[in-house]
Amino acid sequence: MINLVNFLILIEKFPKFSKSDVDVGKTPIYVYNLCSIIRESFCLSYSIRKNNNLYLYFKALQLLIKYEGKKLRFLGSDERSQAILLNKALEKIIGNDKLQTQEWEKSTPGIFVKRLSNSGFILENINNILHNKIVFIAEFENKNLYLDVINLDDLDDMSEYCYIFPYSQNSQSSLRFLQVLWPSIIIFALSLGLRS
Repeated sequence: MINLVNFLILIEKFPKFSKSDVDVGKTPIYVYNLCSIIRESFCLSYSIRKNNNLYLYFKALQLLIKYEGKKLRFLGSDERSQAILLNKALEKIIGNDKLQTQEWEKSTPGIFVKRLSNSGFILENINNILHNKIVFIAEFENKNLYLDVINLDDLDDMSEYCYIFPYSQNSQSSLRFLQVLWPSIIIFALSLGLRS
């Protein structure tokens, strides 16, 4: 049996793009890379990994997008499909003053958007998260920045964890951001190719 896995991607800044940009092949590289994350989270040959959830938090916009695997429809394995669905979700809430509620708004089947008045509420919006099972995955130059270092082999039940990935040029600022938001939570930092 495959268990549910939650992924949270922290995004500091994100470029504006349109469907016409995607249609003519002018998708910004930042968007293209994010589409790769979406694809790897859900696309499995010609089907969708139903047991995964992906959360994208746009820090500058105070916006959370949820891709819920069990409800996902229309997500193709191509970047065009992923970029258009992402753009539709962003357009659903950006510039729409009517969507000020704290409820999830459906963009397309399986993709939901929500404004967060305070970034401290991110974890409260992630399904089935255990607050002491958070893994922050990044590459750091300074070993003194993180609380604990773990190895993937040490994760006995991957479904119990929420994996947090910073999608920025500065992983260190993302970790500091997390420590400010959740000082009482044990945040593990997984070292990927750590430089000595």
